[in-house]
Amino acid sequence: MTNGPGTPEAVALSRGVLPAAAGATACLIVVDFAIRSYHEYVEPVPALRAIFNVGAENNLAAWWNSTLLLTVAGMAIVATVLTGRTARPGRWSWLALAVVAAWLSLDESIQVHERLAGPGQEWARGLGVSLPTYAWVLPGAVMALAGAVCAVLWARRFPRDVRFGLLGALAIYLTGALVVEAFNGWARRQGANAVYAFGTSLEEAMEMGACLLAVAVLARLVIHTRDPGSNRIVVRLR
Repeated sequence: MTNGPGTPEAVALSRGVLPAAAGATACLIVVDFAIRSYHEYVEPVPALRAIFNVGAENNLAAWWNSTLLLTVAGMAIVATVLTGRTARPGRWSWLALAVVAAWLSLDESIQVHERLAGPGQEWARGLGVSLPTYAWVLPGAVMALAGAVCAVLWARRFPRDVRFGLLGALAIYLTGALVVEAFNGWARRQGANAVYAFGTSLEEAMEMGACLLAVAVLARLVIHTRDPGSNRIVVRLR
């Protein structure tokens, strides 16, 4: 692995993997929505529902979402290894991305954010307001805003396409994880089951789609070329 020059035939890594991952994601969302509809309106299928429920944990959907986030973390670690000591953005920038993606993967698996419900309720009572949705949304919104500001500052030194690609992925992810899920919490309290079902699928599709976008952006940076002298495959950053 090197940062050295390559040949004109340089191609992005995982070119064939990304379409397959996108197809698997779309298939998972469609299958979940179909099983949910069958379960609610035709006949209960609790076993299948438990496996494919995108709004639950410890199942196939949660594993896939966590895997996509870990893929982002892995790509960021590769970029960290390939980045030279004097390069900008530096290794710490890529390592920060890896840590954030790994943390989000952990949260997807065990839903750490839901443990903010207690502080959220206390905060709402202190402000004298009644939250129409999940209580964790209030502290979660503050954390998301702070994280977004840090991300904008963090991404300033990235190339334009990488900067907008990664920030776009973050915007999609936060919109799904915070805004859409907050709406879902309201819909659930209102007993609007059909709206809640659609909203949950939309939320997870946005989160998974954001991960795929981030991987696609990072895959354009990590490329492999064939060294004309040694005829060996060289992995480097674009």
